[in-house]
Amino acid sequence: MKLIDNKTAFLMLIGLVASDGRGELLYGDSLERVKNTVPPFLGNGPFPDIYLESPLSGEPFLDISLTAVFDEASETAYITSPLADDTEGMMEFLRNSRAKYPEVSGGFEIDTGASVPGPAAVHFQPRHHTELTGGFCEAIGEPLYGKLYEEVVRWLKDSWHPSYFGLFRSRPGFPLRIGGYLSQEEIRLCIDDPDRIVRTFEAVGFKAYDDQMISQIISVMSVTPTCNEFQFDIFPDGTAGDIFSLSTNFAIGQPEDVRTSFKEGDGARYFDLLKQWNIADGRLDKVPGAVLASMLPIGNMSVTFSVFPQWFKIRWNDRKLQPAKVYLLIKAGEIHNQ
Repeated sequence: MKLIDNKTAFLMLIGLVASDGRGELLYGDSLERVKNTVPPFLGNGPFPDIYLESPLSGEPFLDISLTAVFDEASETAYITSPLADDTEGMMEFLRNSRAKYPEVSGGFEIDTGASVPGPAAVHFQPRHHTELTGGFCEAIGEPLYGKLYEEVVRWLKDSWHPSYFGLFRSRPGFPLRIGGYLSQEEIRLCIDDPDRIVRTFEAVGFKAYDDQMISQIISVMSVTPTCNEFQFDIFPDGTAGDIFSLSTNFAIGQPEDVRTSFKEGDGARYFDLLKQWNIADGRLDKVPGAVLASMLPIGNMSVTFSVFPQWFKIRWNDRKLQPAKVYLLIKAGEIHNQ
């Protein structure tokens, strides 16, 4: 029996993140929608990986990305939200895939930033197991998208390697958002040879870039040496959309180290860039205050809670910079005390 059910843990974590005035500043009026919309996605198994996505300038809002987590006792189909449509086949496919390949994952993108949340998008991370994409897309009733993803993987076989995709069926044109991770070595090569980025864009048919945008991408890579994540939108006819994004993970594991980095390390240099480009405002300074890792003892067990800024995203739409975003990863778990 779980010490705290997933809904309670989720609401506690949301309350901690929103405290000290962060809720209204970072999320606007989205919080109540989040409290009502997300719990039916949580199930009764292990607490899922949940990312709180919000912009760092412009109109505040909060969207949710949720990655399902399974254990031996997990129910195959535990999503009860009408926004998720019929997910039984998808969840069964994810559970079976993770049993064989634990690094594979998938879940939902929940648009709680909108005044009326729409149907949830889905995402799947096959990593190098591209052969699984067809089965996942068949499980969600979209077999053609599996072939589309495999085609993009072939386009980029000599360049950046895709690792995951998200399918946004409620957006115009039904784009497939394809992303992957750049190693430290790849980042170094791109900094030394910016044409390497251009060649990647050409391989995928992405045309919405100019010299200034390439220069800005190099500036991001130069201050974020740990890990960058790229994303393109690909439409069913194989054409690329006008959006490209580059996210940053500082690979920091302890709250104090996070605060130090954001004050005087790589994080501080990255934040200076966001402010210089006017794509982040004062709310950026509120993010470190949300970071935590705590433990609540209950008998011979403890409930753990953590909040970490897992990713920061810079996005270009038709060559123009858009408001930067932060993705806070919230987690809850249980451990036996020694």
